[in-house]
Amino acid sequence: MGLAARFLEEKGFSTVVLTPTWEFQRAVGIPRQVAVEYPYGRPVGQVGDVQGQKKILLEALSFLKTAEKPGSVRHLPDRWPEPPKDTHWHPPEMSPIIAAHLEEIKKARKK
Repeated sequence: MGLAARFLEEKGFSTVVLTPTWEFQRAVGIPRQVAVEYPYGRPVGQVGDVQGQKKILLEALSFLKTAEKPGSVRHLPDRWPEPPKDTHWHPPEMSPIIAAHLEEIKKARKK
């Protein structure tokens, strides 16, 4: 995500990155970021939580207006509702691309 943001910024587009790893993103030079304490793969929240997802996205977009300088970080107060070890973030079915390459992946893991 960071590389895409940097590319777009170089072309004149303002960006904001929603991330759980704000320290890393700042270190690589992301100009504006919103830090959220959510697990990887769930930056906008729980699956099916339309209102919660909308809230996170609107807060991230509003930061485009209020960020005062490059490297700005806004920390959202939102917290994941369950302990990280109890978070089941994998979907019930594997993605089509993983399914298509599953045997290849298994062979690579054996090496």
